[in-house]
Amino acid sequence: MTPIPETFRGSPPDDDEPWLAYIRVSTWKEEAISPDLQRAAIRAWERRTGRRVIDWIEDLDVSGRHFNRKIMQGIERVERGEARGIVVWKFSRFGRDDTGIAINLARLEYAGGHLESATEDVDARTAVGRLNRRLLFDIAVFESDRAGEQWTEAHDLRRKHGLPATGRPRWGYVWTPRRIPDGKGGWTLQNEKYEPDPEYAELHAYLYDAYIDGHTFTELVEYLNENGHYTVNGNPWQISTLSRWMDSGWAAGLLHIHDKKACGNPKCAGRGCPHYTHIEGAHRPSIVALDKDIESARAEAKEKWEEYQKRRSTAQRMAPRALNASYSVTGLVRCGRCRGACRIASYTCKKRGISKPGYALRCLNRSHAGKSVCSGVWIRRKVVEDAIFEWLAKEAADDIDALPSTAIPQPRSAVTARADQRRALEKAKSEAESALTRLMVARAKDPDLYPDQAFAAAQAELQRDRQKAVEGLAQLEVAEQAAPTRGDMQPVMVGMLLEWESLPPSARNAILRTLIRRVAIVPVMEHGKRSTRVEVHPVWEADPWGDQGECVEDVSAALAGGR
Repeated sequence: MTPIPETFRGSPPDDDEPWLAYIRVSTWKEEAISPDLQRAAIRAWERRTGRRVIDWIEDLDVSGRHFNRKIMQGIERVERGEARGIVVWKFSRFGRDDTGIAINLARLEYAGGHLESATEDVDARTAVGRLNRRLLFDIAVFESDRAGEQWTEAHDLRRKHGLPATGRPRWGYVWTPRRIPDGKGGWTLQNEKYEPDPEYAELHAYLYDAYIDGHTFTELVEYLNENGHYTVNGNPWQISTLSRWMDSGWAAGLLHIHDKKACGNPKCAGRGCPHYTHIEGAHRPSIVALDKDIESARAEAKEKWEEYQKRRSTAQRMAPRALNASYSVTGLVRCGRCRGACRIASYTCKKRGISKPGYALRCLNRSHAGKSVCSGVWIRRKVVEDAIFEWLAKEAADDIDALPSTAIPQPRSAVTARADQRRALEKAKSEAESALTRLMVARAKDPDLYPDQAFAAAQAELQRDRQKAVEGLAQLEVAEQAAPTRGDMQPVMVGMLLEWESLPPSARNAILRTLIRRVAIVPVMEHGKRSTRVEVHPVWEADPWGDQGECVEDVSAALAGGR
């Protein structure tokens, strides 16, 4: 047999080359290959080829359909010259997305690195080897797409029947799974359903009612943990887990699903995407009485859910310390000179042994930057709170006798979009723009770096991501500019006025934030003396500071002339 000439072989590898090993365990259960199996195959490749693995990079339970993974750290290390290349169990571990594979493989090879499979004997240094590798990648992408389509069909079918995408236990509900063991090695099929556990229904209703009434997630988490209530996994509650559970709307009879139509990206799996919506589930709401008929229960749960969303939207626009405000006016007061914030200050007299926390409000710029920035304002907190109460009495005077004092309706939010949605859209826009810039720079430096088809696909996808973020931000702007009317707020003002003394400061503050843009402390001259005037700027009126014009310099001049 004639031996193959060396010309047709790739260059032999150097012994003891430093390599990085990459292990990925897929979220797709049929393809969840054990990390130990992958590691053993790579060790055998290491002994067989004489290469040396200097570090192991692992992505456990991570999909290969995106490259937001630790594999990018490995590519960066190859670019820095720390390793000769990356070895994987099979090429499918590197990725299962056409565009991502082409771009990141080109990036790896542009840096002089290599990608090798421990179980697939392919020499990518030859034309035939590169063809074989490309075929293996195409097969991996096909398998991923096929599995993704099957899971999507299964999830869509479950949602059409009002069931969550995946069947699993839910906190406070009794789950009847689709199939159970029959004791003979087989399975018994039954109708899958979720039913509220009567022992938890009252607790679910309390959590939503308490949050709507002004309590914070911190207080609710403390209540749950102190009374021995734990998550469905038996762990103590945290603020993140409780807020995520309540935001899901499950206890209100809803399913929280990825809105594919609003998203518009067929490859988006939903994780981190701001486009989510709620649909009605087949399970019964647990935040209303269980003895009601199903239609009445759904209608009542819908009203409570809308109140929760309005309160949630209001809380997300507040500074963290204002979520559990110590005073009614926390975060509401502004200086009429510089239009900056006013801080709450204490009054202390050591000689007389007097200490009065929260006694007054003073300009924050004056305190931190000095009078060269703002000569400041100072006013007693009680004066401001009394002025707000008088404003409420005046605004609600016509209807004070017409509405009951037993309930305070939750006000309609002036801004309907969530704060985290804005942050997610801004982040997505920034990331898409940065990625486009890097792609164009790399293309300009080396036109042969990316194949034309891969470059065009990557550019189109990034431009689509950026456009989606821009459109989402534009929609948020429109929603935030939709101000409520005075009529919308009238029941809230009346209820708050009648319950003013019984409400805790944090609840007063939460409701005032939905009624008032700000409380301005404006310096004035009265009868030749310097004084201050309290101005309340309601949300339903045009913002008097909306033009961001000059500050109150004429008043400052008048005060200076009166000295």
